[in-house]
Amino acid sequence: MTDQRILLVEGESDKDFCQQLICTLKLNVTIEPETPRSLCQHAESDGVDVLRTIALPFALTRLSKKQITHLAVIVDADSSVHGYGFLKRRAQITVLLEQHGYIIPTLQTPFSQGEIFPHTKAGIPSVGLWIMPTHSTDGMLEDLLLDNLGNPAQQSLLSKADAAISDLGDLRTFKDTHLSKARLSTLLAWQKKPGTSAGKAYQSGVFSADSTAITAFTLWLQKVFQ
Repeated sequence: MTDQRILLVEGESDKDFCQQLICTLKLNVTIEPETPRSLCQHAESDGVDVLRTIALPFALTRLSKKQITHLAVIVDADSSVHGYGFLKRRAQITVLLEQHGYIIPTLQTPFSQGEIFPHTKAGIPSVGLWIMPTHSTDGMLEDLLLDNLGNPAQQSLLSKADAAISDLGDLRTFKDTHLSKARLSTLLAWQKKPGTSAGKAYQSGVFSADSTAITAFTLWLQKVFQ
């Protein structure tokens, strides 16, 4: 059987970024970023809840049957203020993995390098887990990118985007939970090609591929799919 390496993500923007990142890394393996809807016909939508209740169980079953050879999962931690956060999100995913026979160790520090969980039975592949942004803090993919801009010009541009958002007043309609998305969307709207995707912005140097946080993420990605 040809190796099938699946990277399960929450939605299309995450999929786009991961596809561009994988292309940039020039890994000598084929990795297929998939959303819940694209991986599993039973998932009528995307999002973390659909991922953990439908798509991930489906993928784990396929993994146990050797229909998939490698599997990794990327989800957002989101905010502990709004009932989620890194620790709760990790618990949601690892409880499911444990039910499928994976060994879940006690979380050790430092733990910002991502995790790879082995199965109790020999021959069943391990599963990788990365919780955005840094596998240690609350937030989402957008926070990883915004905290690791590629140069001072981009930082200045982000400052102006933040000022514009602050000046919205009553015109602001998005929730606090979507602030990072609004900041990143505004930043990308002001690039040379307005509205470029996060993935293409990564390729063009808007974000720092050499930063500690992004390097840790890419090293985890390489380790899972090696």
